[in-house]
Amino acid sequence: MYSVSKHSLNDQKFTLIEVVHKDIKVTFMDYGATILSIYVPDKDGVMETIVMAYDKLESYIENDMYLNAIIGPTSGRIQDATFRIGSESYVLDKNFLGTENLHGGKECFAFRFFEYEIVDQTDQTTITFTIEKREEGSAYPGNQIVKIIYTIKEGELSIEFTGETDKDTLMNLTNHAYFNLSGNMKRDILNHRLYVDSKYHLELNDTLVPIKISENINTRFDFACLKKIKNNFYDGIYDLKTKGIDEPFLLHTENIDHVQVIFTDDISKRGLKVYTTYPCIVIYTHNYPDTLDLLNGVVNRRHLGVCFETQLEPNGINIKNIDDGILRKGNEYYFKTIYKFYVEE
Repeated sequence: MYSVSKHSLNDQKFTLIEVVHKDIKVTFMDYGATILSIYVPDKDGVMETIVMAYDKLESYIENDMYLNAIIGPTSGRIQDATFRIGSESYVLDKNFLGTENLHGGKECFAFRFFEYEIVDQTDQTTITFTIEKREEGSAYPGNQIVKIIYTIKEGELSIEFTGETDKDTLMNLTNHAYFNLSGNMKRDILNHRLYVDSKYHLELNDTLVPIKISENINTRFDFACLKKIKNNFYDGIYDLKTKGIDEPFLLHTENIDHVQVIFTDDISKRGLKVYTTYPCIVIYTHNYPDTLDLLNGVVNRRHLGVCFETQLEPNGINIKNIDDGILRKGNEYYFKTIYKFYVEE
């Protein structure tokens, strides 16, 4: 079951789509193909949203946090905002520290309107958001068509990321949802428990760009068993430029039937399991909050949410021995991520 509403702002019309199935209610927006809310029950059956949310619609237009939006044409940071495909070099805008490209820069899909199509069935609802990116006026080669397919059914939200191009190009799509299982952002996520099926991560340089593969064992990236996030923090963590975790975790198993992430809250008893066909998840513990108002009068602050950005390895085009992120003409870009929500016994 779904409903559609229209909202006018700054001479633009925004479409909100609310989908309801058993034990889940999700609201989307056509601007950025954004997830505005995900309501699921806690141990007492109380339905609350478990993603961070702005209080005002106009905040999503600025959206310096890329809150819950689709990221593309590329995700993460690209070193020196440059890349090569064959003999051709391409220069992107330097929108991070004045030296690197972050999340596609000014071309980011988080700031574009998508077309949408809804297919409603008894047991599930599918929303397909479509965007076309033209080569003219773009720093990326080729004309692309990208489709983001959200499917909602009992206790589950899946995302299919698809793309095609008429010229070899760079593509790396993700969703930037900030999860907090306390419900309505009542508490931060440092006491949430986290498991990640990963033995390696990509180490960052001084400008927070991934540059090489490093081991997780006996480091703050070791979540091989379910543990509180704060247990992997230490006294000097806020002296780091990341001020928390903001690293790509390389997944041990790439399989949509295999659990790559488990995330739980001891108080609400809500749980989240993440499955993906992507080889990497960037985990970001909301280390740099903005000052915009959040829903329900919540004060935006550090570690209020955590992102599980399933994607190809960011900056892979500039790192040897990992996926370069090049989508070849005639090939299909396709990856799938599933979020399964549950209540612990």
